[in-house]
Amino acid sequence: MGMKRFPGISKTLMKSLVGKPATLNYPQERRTYTDATRGKVNNEIERCIFCRLCEKNCPTKALAVSKEKNEWEIDSLKCCLCRRCVEVCPVKCLSMDNVYFPSVRTRAEGKYLAALPSGVVPAYKKAKEGAGKPKEVNPEKPVAPQE
Repeated sequence: MGMKRFPGISKTLMKSLVGKPATLNYPQERRTYTDATRGKVNNEIERCIFCRLCEKNCPTKALAVSKEKNEWEIDSLKCCLCRRCVEVCPVKCLSMDNVYFPSVRTRAEGKYLAALPSGVVPAYKKAKEGAGKPKEVNPEKPVAPQE
């Protein structure tokens, strides 16, 4: 009598009794994310030219780029994981992992700073130095073909 009155619940009850659980045994089993998952933003700071295009295109203003200090900072609590910064980067130094930002307790812990190590020449200065050098000219004159 009880099963006939509640046909939907009996189907769900049987699935949960016979099937495997919907949850993971977290510490022992880690969740696997797909490649399409939008996670935290990473910056290869050595390749960054500090052009600020990522900062200008961020809809939530989660990025702060300082060319003078050679620093790149992201506020994970403001970031909406839209991937605009990754797409607009001209040197492709930004990438997006398929793992989320770790949880934080204070707003200050949610900010991640990537600073260029001291003694490393920024990529934009390397490009300027390379552009200022004259091309090497081969001192030998080309020989004209003989007819």
